[in-house]
Amino acid sequence: MLRSNLHEPIPPETARVACAALDEDNRYMKLRKEFGTVFDDQVFAALFPTRGQPAAAPWRLAVVTILQFAEGLSDREAADAVRARIDWKYLLGLELTDPGFDYSVLSRFRDRLVQGHAEMLLLQTMLEKCRDRGLVRKRSDMRTDATHVVAWVRNMNRFEVAGETLRATLNVLATVNSGWLAANVEAAWYLKYARRFESDRKTRSKEEIIAEAEGIGCNGAALLERLWLPVTPQYLRELPAVETLRRCWVAEFWTDNGTLRWRRAGNLPPSSAKVDSPYDPEAHYGVKRTTEWIGYKVHFTETCAVETPNLITNVDTTAAYVADAGHVAIGQDQLAERDLLPGRQIVDGAYIGSQIAAESKKKHGVELVGPVKRNHHYIQIQSGFDLTAFKIDWDRQSATCPQGKTSIGWWSHTSHTGRFTFHTKFSRGDCATCSVNKLCTKNGARNPRKLVLLPRDEHEWLVAQRAEQRTAEWKQLYNTRAGIEGTISQGVRSVGLRRSRYRGLSKTHLQNVAIACAINLQRLTDYWSGVTPAQTRTSAFARLGQWVM
Repeated sequence: MLRSNLHEPIPPETARVACAALDEDNRYMKLRKEFGTVFDDQVFAALFPTRGQPAAAPWRLAVVTILQFAEGLSDREAADAVRARIDWKYLLGLELTDPGFDYSVLSRFRDRLVQGHAEMLLLQTMLEKCRDRGLVRKRSDMRTDATHVVAWVRNMNRFEVAGETLRATLNVLATVNSGWLAANVEAAWYLKYARRFESDRKTRSKEEIIAEAEGIGCNGAALLERLWLPVTPQYLRELPAVETLRRCWVAEFWTDNGTLRWRRAGNLPPSSAKVDSPYDPEAHYGVKRTTEWIGYKVHFTETCAVETPNLITNVDTTAAYVADAGHVAIGQDQLAERDLLPGRQIVDGAYIGSQIAAESKKKHGVELVGPVKRNHHYIQIQSGFDLTAFKIDWDRQSATCPQGKTSIGWWSHTSHTGRFTFHTKFSRGDCATCSVNKLCTKNGARNPRKLVLLPRDEHEWLVAQRAEQRTAEWKQLYNTRAGIEGTISQGVRSVGLRRSRYRGLSKTHLQNVAIACAINLQRLTDYWSGVTPAQTRTSAFARLGQWVM
């Protein structure tokens, strides 16, 4: 049951001691003076029952949840800080003698947020207060970027994943129905699956590893077969651990004329269908440039106005394998729900494309600003003829090359991914006799120039965008995107952004939202104290070079 905190003042003794002992620029004292209690209990009313004993004030639990990420504290350490620290008591409006609460209350509060799909309430409520104070403005410029989040699980190879998945399932079944399990497993299993699977120092050949993996596969398949017998209680088949085992076996093994085989390279399913850890089935393998990890990916969107603090306005946590471009529509829908859409959204090249930009402008009126891919051609010289050197006549469905020759043939094509394009090519005779064919196509006598064109609107946007991003004005605007890198760096260095404390996508998303709130609180208090963001650090040698030159 909740009690309202609309008019909950700071106890006089707490205020007196805090003002006497702490500096006036103390971060938490300034936050309380400017933002009051930060949250209101009624915001979380839907997560709590209407009857029963009074619960710990949710607004305090929400604030403590954010503070523990701001300072990198565990639940125990955060509960101790509530009891012991004067600045926390001042912010939370507690008496100096208040004993606080048991640390387990924080975990139960997080569970309520996750179960009620209310993770974004923390960020949303904070942004509403900022908007009321003019710190977040409608249709202002924003920037977006993503980083990886490593799951709270051990990194395992495929052999270890298979063995550990079967072992984890056996442990769950032993807890749920030990009698059924004892009657359906062989005695040798108790030794084989007693310890966790991990790489040892014993040298084994590839054939030996495959043979052992297939032995594990046969054991797992036998267990699954017995679980699906009519006499087996149905609730055992419905256990999440059993479903994880089934998914893992489909991904790691296949049947060859009744014989179970270990999948080889080239016969593996995509990352979305694999199990990379039985203890966090939602954590998947991801790769971005040279970085590989098992876990998730988080996208941050923040404001980038000059006269206001740069505040994170949206957090989107996805599976690690989801491409950055897939976030744009989802992120803009989330911002639209909270009436926080930007006028321009500045992103890197992984987020932008002609289709995505057109949909963004059409649906939400948001202009995507980012570098589009260059029109790569095999001749990497400055004087080569790229797509912009050709004149496209959309009405007559033809193209004219720089030498005045007209293409022959025009047809449409839809790829296996559903991408629609137009194709046209030039005469082999024209390309073979052309004096500059080496600037246009390789071996023009055999391979005449071919053009692949996007639909007209997308093609014209792409040509215009490639021309615009060479201008000084566009480069100056795009330079503001670099600030989001500082936000990610702040999250990594200050609040542990790249390592999940919890297992599961929902709990990891709650952690990322709390981190975003912690960063926002730090920036707000710096803004109120007159602290301006530091410039990019310059090494001593670079500074010396600037002075000498």
